[in-house]
Amino acid sequence: MKDPKALARLQAIAALKKDAELARLAEVAQSRNRLKASLDALRRTEAPLDGSESGGQPVDPAMVGARLAHLRWVEAQQRLLNQKLAMVTADYLRQKPTAARAFGRATVLEQLVERQAEDLRRRGRK
Repeated sequence: MKDPKALARLQAIAALKKDAELARLAEVAQSRNRLKASLDALRRTEAPLDGSESGGQPVDPAMVGARLAHLRWVEAQQRLLNQKLAMVTADYLRQKPTAARAFGRATVLEQLVERQAEDLRRRGRK
């Protein structure tokens, strides 16, 4: 491309596109990380049902019922979070090549602008 101004405009547009795509990718990655943290937190809150915390004493049946209800709730939440995580991961995998392409284009245009500026400086010295 012979026109330095046109190339500079293309570079600016590519840089904006790169920033937008990287921001979108980061947003999806943050959602993924939050969902993974929520899943980890649910896994850590599961209470044992064997009565080991009561020192071998008989466990209250109401407590067992409450723990079973809690366990069912945790499992339902884990299923829901796993479904959301699968959708967000799919979005991330779709977004990643787009962001990489935008990054590559911006990098190439930046190099072209630098090369063109260097060529103009060399011609000015001659």
